[in-house]
Amino acid sequence: MRKFIIFLAICLTTFSCNDDLNVEPDFLSESSVFEDKALTEAYMSQIYESMQFMNTTSFGQTNMGLISAIGAEAIAFANWQAPNQAFLRTYSQQNGAGTLGYWAYGAVRQSNFIIENIVNSKAFEKEYIDKKILEARFLRAYIYFDMVKRYGGVPLITKVQKADDPEEELFPKRAKEQEIYDFIYTELNDIIGKFSNDRTGAEGRVDKYTALALQSRAMLYAASIAKFGEVDLDAVVGINSSLTEQYYKRSYDASVALEKSGVFSLYNASPSDKVKNFGDLFLTDGLGNPEVIFAEVYEPIVRGHNLDYLAHPDGFNTTWNSNFPVLYDFAELFEYKDGRQNVPRSMLTANNDWDIKDFFGEKDPRFVASVFFPQTSWRGEEVYFHTNTTYTLNGQVVTTNQGNIDVNGATWPASGPARSIRNTSLLLRKRLDPNLPLSGVIELGSGQDFFVFRYGEILLNKAEAAFYLNNSGEALDAINKIRDRAGMPLRTIATEENIRLERQVELAFEDHRFWDLVRWRTAVEEMDGVRMSGLVFRYNLDTDRYVITLKNAETQTRIFGKERYYLPISQGLISDNENLVQNPGY
Repeated sequence: MRKFIIFLAICLTTFSCNDDLNVEPDFLSESSVFEDKALTEAYMSQIYESMQFMNTTSFGQTNMGLISAIGAEAIAFANWQAPNQAFLRTYSQQNGAGTLGYWAYGAVRQSNFIIENIVNSKAFEKEYIDKKILEARFLRAYIYFDMVKRYGGVPLITKVQKADDPEEELFPKRAKEQEIYDFIYTELNDIIGKFSNDRTGAEGRVDKYTALALQSRAMLYAASIAKFGEVDLDAVVGINSSLTEQYYKRSYDASVALEKSGVFSLYNASPSDKVKNFGDLFLTDGLGNPEVIFAEVYEPIVRGHNLDYLAHPDGFNTTWNSNFPVLYDFAELFEYKDGRQNVPRSMLTANNDWDIKDFFGEKDPRFVASVFFPQTSWRGEEVYFHTNTTYTLNGQVVTTNQGNIDVNGATWPASGPARSIRNTSLLLRKRLDPNLPLSGVIELGSGQDFFVFRYGEILLNKAEAAFYLNNSGEALDAINKIRDRAGMPLRTIATEENIRLERQVELAFEDHRFWDLVRWRTAVEEMDGVRMSGLVFRYNLDTDRYVITLKNAETQTRIFGKERYYLPISQGLISDNENLVQNPGY
């Protein structure tokens, strides 16, 4: 089912890649690639490997928390890690975009090479050739989407460059942002009808539904830029507002096509246990999960990742742990099941105490399934985050953070493990595998697939597009399907606010929120001049309640100026191609 991942070993040892616009291959003769399927699959797999579906770069793969950190969902354990550096850094032409950058013209060239040359194969049957071309065209469209959402308009290169090409082709100017989104749309529109109806995306291979899902997402982004953004640099950045409805309609149509295909549905294997159901959604890989449209496939050790190794709470026999502290500001977005409001921050003082099972345990089941908080049950034990314990001993009130306390023959830790309580005292739980043997929580030991597209997102895309197309009834129906699956009270009206809220909590920690705040043009409001918060928990053993107070979770105030809606083109790229005009504000 997942045989293609074995080609990565061949790919990484046989081929190399370069992100320059005009690059000559330095690997095995390309003329021989398309006469051997193993080499072709290896060549294709290298493009897949260059995609930033789940970012596993940086030391220990800590960049898988990059988008969550800059989107103020969960930060990294230490400021030396790249995710924290990304939101603390100063962006400029000299500094470039850092780890957030993605200038993937090496992969564009490889895609173009496949599209142009596999048709000359003497060894392959036409059906195989056609599939590889469709696959390459999708990957090229996705690469351009990943670049346009970062920079706005970028050079649009759709053929393999040669050394004797005219200078204007070797050193192309940036296309308009609208031109890139239109290219993505027309490319996808053309290939959708050429795919079979086979569902292969859940196994990591592009299909027609994957193309529709990208169309749904990318056109929603384009619509947002047109509606909320500003045009500058002769439309190299920004899209004319007159095109807003057109892009929303394109997104809506793609979402509806996926809905009407009848192939997908919301995962609901455990409808009576909403927490378990939402947690299991991300642990059910392959065709057995009706929600998965397209997945990046992983297998432990062979092509595993470090999520469990990094994210497990301290105290569960993992060498590295507690790496993704969740910000309390983001936790506050999750509503309570009974509709009550969050506890006002003014009440989080030493004078008040709280039942933790009510304070957090009665929140949206998606929160409970996604975040570790005090006394979360995990692997038959509890997760601890308290800094000390107060209790009565021989008539005296004692407060301690040392050792264990005897409680009717059982023990209670006087404080939680140091790494767990260091930052926010809340930790990422979403996608962690409670059934992975503790002895298996090692580097590259995780095999959970990363869901690039899932049906839940498509319903949210549809809701947003329908709302701005003045079809609030369909928008309401779409978000209520999501809320019903989650076990949350249904909405009676669709509003911009509750559609956006639903998207943030449903897709939490799935690399969406930062890009959503950018396209909605609300990132300045949400993340400029803000210092995010964590919590301090102090436990009272006599009352089984916690004193909960706030603390700073970040070392400095965040800065997010308006210019950051587009990333800077680095000095190195401009030196290589002087035709690349810089984005505003840099």
